[in-house]
Amino acid sequence: MPKNRIHKTSDGRYKYSITDNYSKQHVLRSRKNETKKIFSQRCDSLDERLELGLPKEQTFNDLFNLWFENFVKTDLSKSELKNVESIYRLHVKPYIGHKLITDITRADVYDLLTRMKKSEYSTQYIKSARGIISRPYNWAINSIGYNLKAPTDGLKFSYPRDNQKGGRERCISDEDLARILEAAKGSKYYNYFQIIIQTGARPSEPLGLQIQDIKKDHVEIRRGWTIEGLTNLKNENASRDFPMFRQLKQALYSQRDKALFQTPEGWLFPSELGHPSMNAVQSALDRILKQTEVWELGGRNHQKKLKLIKPAVKCRLYDFRHTFATRMADEGMHPTMLMYLMGHSDITVTLQYYTEITEKMRNKAVDILENIS
Repeated sequence: MPKNRIHKTSDGRYKYSITDNYSKQHVLRSRKNETKKIFSQRCDSLDERLELGLPKEQTFNDLFNLWFENFVKTDLSKSELKNVESIYRLHVKPYIGHKLITDITRADVYDLLTRMKKSEYSTQYIKSARGIISRPYNWAINSIGYNLKAPTDGLKFSYPRDNQKGGRERCISDEDLARILEAAKGSKYYNYFQIIIQTGARPSEPLGLQIQDIKKDHVEIRRGWTIEGLTNLKNENASRDFPMFRQLKQALYSQRDKALFQTPEGWLFPSELGHPSMNAVQSALDRILKQTEVWELGGRNHQKKLKLIKPAVKCRLYDFRHTFATRMADEGMHPTMLMYLMGHSDITVTLQYYTEITEKMRNKAVDILENIS
């Protein structure tokens, strides 16, 4: 029940007023055809918000933008800044961005994280999404005095179980790689997938290539093209000259001939819009993976799908990068050289996050142990 009395004005509408703790008066007027019962509920909601110390009816999008402008932009690194923006826009905003910060529940957050888990995002990625919800609340509570409780408080969630850090296994098998490339032959991005498999480049880096970057004995990696558009590389070490070899040269030269004179900038992978498109690449990968299904065929023309023999390969663009690193480590490439090819600034990143223990590595370890014993 509202704290103060609801008045009926001369035009037949209802009016309610209340003064907050800062001596500021707030006035509500009923909407057209709004009943007194519904209006009374809105008055109760106003009373509650003022008790919580909230300056206005805020959605989570309002709170996120306030936190982003006053804390993230001033205190976080550029890479974390881009990561926060991307995760919020792609996952958090569509689900809870429109909800009032007083209405978001623990169940809402749990549902959001569950959706991401079902989509096979990594543990770290899902935890980042949770942090993008909890951190604005905690900032508002501790920095500007909101009397709130974060919906993430006390939330227990079962994150993906990993072989190591990350989620599911990220290394694509040789058999699955062959199935992907076979299915990609009909795609305009066939050479893109050849390049990303052969170089372990970040998905944005081949999209940032221009014809002028292709040299006789190397290819210059100088820029990227993400879902947000043209971007600088992740760090100084990401700017590198990747050595040319036969298979890479074939893919680059083949794509150069296709892209020649298509755009003034000389983009190697222009979309129909005239510039590279990460969305187009992702859509192409989705179609390609669907085509990796293996079916038993029959019927009069032997084209009817009778029985699924092998389900579609499951992977994401970044899995090609992890696979490259693991394959190179498997072949005994020196860690320092692998760090350079991957464009990392810290060798621990190369060793900890981009290589997985394979059977070949285990066998080599056994050979070494036997030879020194």
